[in-house]
Amino acid sequence: MRKVDNEEIVGGINTVDTIIDLGKDSSKKLFVLKSKTSLRIKSLIEKAESKNIGIFFKDLNFFKTNCKNINHQGIAILYKSRKEEDDSFLDGLLERKNLLLLILDHLTDPHNVGACIRSAAAANVDAIIVPKNRSCHLTPVVRKISSGGSELIPFVIVKNLVRALKKISSSGVDILGADLSGEESYSEINFSLRVAFVIGSEDKGLKRLTSENCDKLIKIKMPGKIQSLNASVSAGILLFEFLNYQKSKME
Repeated sequence: MRKVDNEEIVGGINTVDTIIDLGKDSSKKLFVLKSKTSLRIKSLIEKAESKNIGIFFKDLNFFKTNCKNINHQGIAILYKSRKEEDDSFLDGLLERKNLLLLILDHLTDPHNVGACIRSAAAANVDAIIVPKNRSCHLTPVVRKISSGGSELIPFVIVKNLVRALKKISSSGVDILGADLSGEESYSEINFSLRVAFVIGSEDKGLKRLTSENCDKLIKIKMPGKIQSLNASVSAGILLFEFLNYQKSKME
């Protein structure tokens, strides 16, 4: 199927639902597997029709061709996707009085990156930052796994992560790296109003230069026999600990 710039086709009930809710201007066409008649899909069809989105019933070959490696659940949507941002986006971002950033240090698994974006969207993160090289960007799989989160949060690709960390730190943002060698537990931190959490890859954790440019390394204590967590789980724990801390300060 022919697409123009910034157009993506992604599948999955939750993802499609979120994209439809974003507005009809971003949504172009809804594709439904002919054999799918569940109440949830019927509801999505009705919602799409109410927003004047075209409905097209397709056979399984269409989904195999256009939704490769995606659990499409018999429904997909063609829409104008949110574009990736570059280094210049940080300039305006770093002027904010309150700021919550999630930095992914060379994560390459699209499922992990998508899950991190989903957690970040749930926590109302202001932006996700990843390095340009040796890092997973916004692929259709990432967008699908994020369940629409990729359309809600700026996704910033920086040319040099260490340089970006220095810029973020110099603007007064506390950079906290998640690392087993951290001296303080995440639950013992007195957070500021401007925080950037850095999550490393599951196999190698934070890179040396990344950890050296964090203001502090913090750890998630694990009393069980497993001593490492999925990247998105770590991200979720830290992000919501930050939110709970800020909420407690307001009460």
